[in-house]
Amino acid sequence: MNRKFISLREVGRRLDIPPSTIVYYKDKFERFIPSEGGGGRRTRYPVEVLEIFRRIRGMFNDNWSTEQIEHELALKFGMFMNDQQSDQGFEQPVSPGVVQDLAGVLSRMTDALDNQSLFRSEIRSLRDEVAALRAEREAEASRREEDVRVLREEVAALKRRLTAGESGGIIDFPPAEFLASPLVIASGGEYLGVQGKERKHFSLQDFVQLIERKESATVALETSWQRQDGHWVLVVRTQDGESGREQNIILVAKKTVTPSRNTVTEIIRLNIDGNDAPDALLLTLFRQLKTVFNG
Repeated sequence: MNRKFISLREVGRRLDIPPSTIVYYKDKFERFIPSEGGGGRRTRYPVEVLEIFRRIRGMFNDNWSTEQIEHELALKFGMFMNDQQSDQGFEQPVSPGVVQDLAGVLSRMTDALDNQSLFRSEIRSLRDEVAALRAEREAEASRREEDVRVLREEVAALKRRLTAGESGGIIDFPPAEFLASPLVIASGGEYLGVQGKERKHFSLQDFVQLIERKESATVALETSWQRQDGHWVLVVRTQDGESGREQNIILVAKKTVTPSRNTVTEIIRLNIDGNDAPDALLLTLFRQLKTVFNG
C-alpha cells in the first residue's frame, strides 16, 4: 500500500507549531507516533500523524495532564498504531486473556481519572465556600467596627451634654420640647425661621447636630449647656489638631410665643470668639441653613 510520509519540520509548518515544540511532543509521546526510517533525519512520519500532533497540541492547551493525554491517545489512535505495526511487519498474536487484561487496565485508568476530576471539582467548590465565608466574616467585622464607632460617638456626645452637671451632680439640659421647637431669629418685628421638606422646621436640635458633624479625627469638639436668667446657653469649643486653631461659640436662646401663638426657640445672641454676631450675619446664617436643610 502506497502511503505518504512527511518530516517533523513539515508537521510543524502545517500545524503552525514551533519545531522545538513538535520535537518535545514526539519525544514525550513517541510510542503513540508511528514512523519509518533509521532514525535521525532519515525518520519519516505518515501524514496521518498530523491529526495526532494536532490532538496533542489541543490537550496541552487545555491543561490536560500527561496521563490524561496518554489515555486519550491510546483510545483515539490505538487502532492506527495497530495498523502501523501491521504495515511494518510486527504482527504478533494476542491471546484473549491479554486483551481482557488490557481492557481491565484501561477501565481502571478511566475510573481513576474520573475520580481525580471529581476530587478537583470538590476542591474548587470548597475553595469557593471558604472565600465566601471569609468575605462574609470581613463584612461582619466592618459592620461591628461601624457600630462601635457610632456608639463611641454617642457616648462622647452624652458626656459633653453631661458636662454642665458636674457641679452639684445635677444634669442641666434643655427639655425636648425646647430643642425640637422651630429655631428663629427676630428681625424687623418678624420671626424668621427655616422650613425644610415636608413642612419640617429647622430646630435647635438640628443646629446642634450640624455643629457636632464637624467633629473628626483631627477636630476635637466639646459642647455644654448652661441655664442663665431663664435662657439656655449653648457653649461650643472646637480645636483643630493639625492647625492648632481653637474656636469658641456661644449661643443664647429662649422660649418665645409668637403673635400667632406658635411656640418657638428664639436665638437672642450668637457670639463667636468673643464677638457678637450682628443681625446681618444671623440673616446670612439662616439663608445658608435653608440651603443645607433643604439639600
